[in-house]
Amino acid sequence: MNSVYLFPKTNVYPIIAPQRCFVDRFGNVNSYVEMNPSMYIDGEGNAVVLVRCVNYRKFYDKKFTMCETYSNSIYYSFRGNINDNLSKLLDVDSFEVSVLNYKYSSPTYATYWKGLEDIRFVSADTILVTVPECNPGGMACIFRATIEGSNVHSFVQCSPNIVEKNWMPYFDGHRNEKVIYSLSPLQIKSVLDDDRETIEVSDANKEKLAGYHGSTNGVHYDNRYTLFLIHVNKDITYHRWMLFDPLTKEVWVSDEFVFFTNAYIEFTCSLCRYNDRIFISTGVNDDKAYVIETCFDDVKKMFIR
Repeated sequence: MNSVYLFPKTNVYPIIAPQRCFVDRFGNVNSYVEMNPSMYIDGEGNAVVLVRCVNYRKFYDKKFTMCETYSNSIYYSFRGNINDNLSKLLDVDSFEVSVLNYKYSSPTYATYWKGLEDIRFVSADTILVTVPECNPGGMACIFRATIEGSNVHSFVQCSPNIVEKNWMPYFDGHRNEKVIYSLSPLQIKSVLDDDRETIEVSDANKEKLAGYHGSTNGVHYDNRYTLFLIHVNKDITYHRWMLFDPLTKEVWVSDEFVFFTNAYIEFTCSLCRYNDRIFISTGVNDDKAYVIETCFDDVKKMFIR
């Protein structure tokens, strides 16, 4: 662990949702905990942060403590503008907060996992979201949906819904909605259709991608490339930056790094760009939610180290 690169952070912003309490299955008063936030910032600085809150705990040894007889996820929506703060910090405490409501377009089934999971923004009003309870088998199922204010609707099931659930949305050179479906092998596809295309990568980058999974949406980088974060779960969570050229299909992958010294889970859902600033929404240890701010110069260094 000591040899792993600790990626530099300009700022770290904690995201604290309103506390929601319940009586757990042991008869004790308990509460939901924040994890895996999602984020989007438009060109005017309008920002939304969606914080997922869950009724369970996950520990370093990968064991769970289930506080109810099923797993439930609720989301809070934080909306504001990054320009409203004269210090130019991301002042999430000043954002308007509401519960994220949703209405499925398909039937639900009895399942252990309830609610929306691990939202990734495609655009300001379009998201990809995992919904196990809309799958007859109760397993992870990816949907494209519309988000308007604090409401999510118009769920459309994507295809295929097998194996991979950490799809990374981006726009290709023709502004078509695409996702990186898997990293090893590297495959891309349209958001809704199963038109998977396998991308050839160099042996060096293929080795770096082995075992890795998708993390974030893609953002523009140097007017040509799309930048992503990817991750792997070993003793702890490790990350790499990945550059992808949507036109030539070329790929470059950075060395491994972590964001925090003592974290054992770092789950990054969103990557946002506002001018020359980069924001990363991440859940830490499945019971904390942060937005990390960094800069392009520090990202570029990872490709020339």
